[in-house]
Amino acid sequence: MFKKKTNPVREILNNKSSRRKLLKLGTLAFGGMVLPRMTGCSLPPKTKWPSMEELVVALDGPHNYLPTPFHANYDLDSEGLLKNVAFHAERDRLTVVVGGGFGEGLSLSLKEHRELVTAAVVGAQGKMPVMAGVIGGYKNSILMAKNCEAAGADALVIFPPRPVRNHPAENYYKYYKTIITSVNIGAVILPHGQHDFWPDVLIRLAKIPNMIGFFPSLGLDNDYYSRVGGQVLEEVSKPLLFVSENEPAASASFPTGSRAYSTAVASLIPESSKRFWKYGVEGKISKMNEVFKNDLEPILSIRGYKPGYGISGIKVAMEALGRAGGPVRPAYNQVDPRDRVGIADILRKHPETQSLVVHDFEAQ
Repeated sequence: MFKKKTNPVREILNNKSSRRKLLKLGTLAFGGMVLPRMTGCSLPPKTKWPSMEELVVALDGPHNYLPTPFHANYDLDSEGLLKNVAFHAERDRLTVVVGGGFGEGLSLSLKEHRELVTAAVVGAQGKMPVMAGVIGGYKNSILMAKNCEAAGADALVIFPPRPVRNHPAENYYKYYKTIITSVNIGAVILPHGQHDFWPDVLIRLAKIPNMIGFFPSLGLDNDYYSRVGGQVLEEVSKPLLFVSENEPAASASFPTGSRAYSTAVASLIPESSKRFWKYGVEGKISKMNEVFKNDLEPILSIRGYKPGYGISGIKVAMEALGRAGGPVRPAYNQVDPRDRVGIADILRKHPETQSLVVHDFEAQ
């Protein structure tokens, strides 16, 4: 008789005292790998950061937005996510972000979301910050925020409510304030829409002790948010994290004070992502552009290998490197099996990934 395989993340969740026991024992073994003592995973409201100001500093740099691994039947692969995060904990130690838009957060149940964030925290081993998305509207976002705190995440990324025309500023202020104050961990918000009122709203929200930063809403004008970001940083007295959304927005926003940016390819080329960020914040624009063209653009092309791939293309790339990926949940587009070869070829040609490709999709 075969012994039923256990999931270490679910065992943690099913046992109320298991995380405390884990901290006392100092190790977690699974699948032949042993994770070292997780000194930074104390239960909330305590964190490994003595202050929100120090957390803001720790969040400087590229933010590695990880896709959510699923099994072939679309079940959550939390153990795969844990191993993916542990891979980065042992190497580049960039901030990891799970369960947001790129992480298919809208497709997750609250239980899956809690399991996902727990897996990320355990995989990080206290060696790097863990952020998690809260997404899906007012009540769902509050519950997800509490999930993140209970799981031991360092900060939230609060996605905007469903877009409605002509929301007044006060509505947005109340929405974000309610979610931020529902927990004690750091909170980064995504302002929605290109409105003149955003600087005032962000400045008001910054008065909340655990509001630590803001992140431009998806698809908006990069110059607009670089101006807004610069204005807010000038008028808020406490340290505040200005996160740019992807490489083009970062290029526009580094000169106005952005110290972090989200990226879909740090999971594949973390060292190149760090060089791009380093040159950008140092004002070495020509070197930053050189890294973008020579190192980042080829890998970014995986997202647009064919229209609609996006997340699924990055998941295939992760599988080519021997990490957990799996399908995207409906109704996202799956990668055509014939295109897997081309995606693997892109990785074989890049100096940071060429020696790491382990799957020959041509044989499948």
